Amino acid sequence: DAVEAIDEEERQAESNGRRGAVRRRRRGGKAGPERVVSRVIRQVKRQRRQHLEAWQREERRREQSRDASGKPKHGDEDDQEHVGGNRWAGGTGGADTAGLGGKGGPYRLEKRGQNVHQISDEDKARISDEAREAARKMGEEARKKRLEEIEMGGGDYDLYMKILGEVQSEIDQLRRV
Repeated sequence: DAVEAIDEEERQAESNGRRGAVRRRRRGGKAGPERVVSRVIRQVKRQRRQHLEAWQREERRREQSRDASGKPKHGDEDDQEHVGGNRWAGGTGGADTAGLGGKGGPYRLEKRGQNVHQISDEDKARISDEAREAARKMGEEARKKRLEEIEMGGGDYDLYMKILGEVQSEIDQLRRV
């Protein structure tokens, strides 16, 4: 459009060291306030275009990181809130890492005080069978390791899950308080 043509003309003139001549030639009959308004409008349009381009780059990067690779992992630890990105343990909305609300992670991992950003069921269904199986295997290995750490056998775990199921609604009520 016209603003882009003017911007391009200014860039070329600036690179040639004759920006002032281009401005004087372009001014034509515009008085001071009209010239200022025109300049502000060009600047705003340029800034909007830059913001849009930055947003589009970020969205492309996020789309690429949302695909589960089939190589699930725990993820890096920190105490910050993370959404997507496929790097942090306990984040939400991502792929491959342990967390809440994402897809492809090996197990659920909650961080205290973090908001959950749930991805759609359609996105969760788009994970490959290989990625789903790899995540299931890693989750099972992590569960077995944790049971060994707390010296709990398979029968103990089954009993624990039965008792937990009987009081789960009360636990949920207390968490909402």
